[in-house]
Amino acid sequence: MAGGHLPEDVIREILLMLPVKSLLRFKSVRKCWYTLITKPSFISAHFNCNSALKRSHLILIKRVLPEHVPPTESVLSFLSDEISGVDHVLPTEVIIPHFNHFLQMVGPCNGIVCLTDHHYIILCNPSIRDFKVLPAPSFNYPQGLFSRTLGVGFGFDPHSSEYKVIRIAELYKDDESGGYGFRSINVEIYDLSSDSWREIDAVVPYVWYFPCSELLFNGHFHWWADDEDHGGESMLSFHISTEVFKQIRLPDVCAFPDRNERTFLVLNESLALLLFNTSETTCFDVWLMTEYGIDGSWTKQFTIGPLVQVKQPLLFWKHELLLEKANGQLVSYDLKSQRLKEFQICVIARLLMLSWSVLRSSQPQAAKGSESEKNEAATAVKREMSKNKMKT
Repeated sequence: MAGGHLPEDVIREILLMLPVKSLLRFKSVRKCWYTLITKPSFISAHFNCNSALKRSHLILIKRVLPEHVPPTESVLSFLSDEISGVDHVLPTEVIIPHFNHFLQMVGPCNGIVCLTDHHYIILCNPSIRDFKVLPAPSFNYPQGLFSRTLGVGFGFDPHSSEYKVIRIAELYKDDESGGYGFRSINVEIYDLSSDSWREIDAVVPYVWYFPCSELLFNGHFHWWADDEDHGGESMLSFHISTEVFKQIRLPDVCAFPDRNERTFLVLNESLALLLFNTSETTCFDVWLMTEYGIDGSWTKQFTIGPLVQVKQPLLFWKHELLLEKANGQLVSYDLKSQRLKEFQICVIARLLMLSWSVLRSSQPQAAKGSESEKNEAATAVKREMSKNKMKT
């Protein structure tokens, strides 16, 4: 420690204990500090360190600005139950522009959320309004073939200390009738450290999109897919570290016509499958995978409902299931009392639970000047999106 300089490992330990707001200031103190603070391994370690101290959570909610019809911007806001139940919206917001009505939230992972409208992919830390628009893949697809995104995944690989985005893309050729001719599936992975995409050699089934059906759990990302071996449906999993795919069979009741919608959620630290219909009154069958990754380990736990005018399950929150009504209103179903509660909040088919510790700088007192910050962030996102549109 000659000359009064602290060893690098001591500096790292000190920085790990600081809140996000302080780290943002210290990024500009020294170049070596910036390099350290922006490393994926440090981000993950900081998240884990703070999560051990702060175990409460916030909910990230996606809304559309009501004056935009059709929607051209989504608003990311935070919900907290610290004051008056989950009905308390914190004032910090992030505005994300997009070019169709579809904006999907994937994650979260260490406080970072992946956003995509299937033309662009954005990594966003909503607590500090920080974002990165990913570059478009620059692969040389065979002449005459087009590419479109089927599914997106996002997670952190603890073995390589790398954040990864997984894109399952369909390569297709228009036939003369205007439909699809030749088809194949491409798997592409983005590594944050190199800011580049790479292809992996993998044979995967066709992936379908259901709201809330893409889930990160137990070091794996999950999608809804065709079951090529059994002629039905399956859950496709992808291990973030080994980059290996696996198909997991689902309960046979998935083929029943009165349960034509599905959602993957987490309940009691287990992977949950919710099967439901889309009629005026909706019942939700809740299944748990008792042994992760094992075919045949699905066990039905209970049925919720019938509930009137309820469209979509979103998130298990403590002893409640948060749902979206047909009119977009947020409601909660108490699993103990079996009562439904309505909130004066409108959502769009996705809620994510984030750690409170990562979002401490997003409390109400930090919202000063937030309007200009929101506009600046939205403008910056648009600028980056214009340069990084996915090839279709």
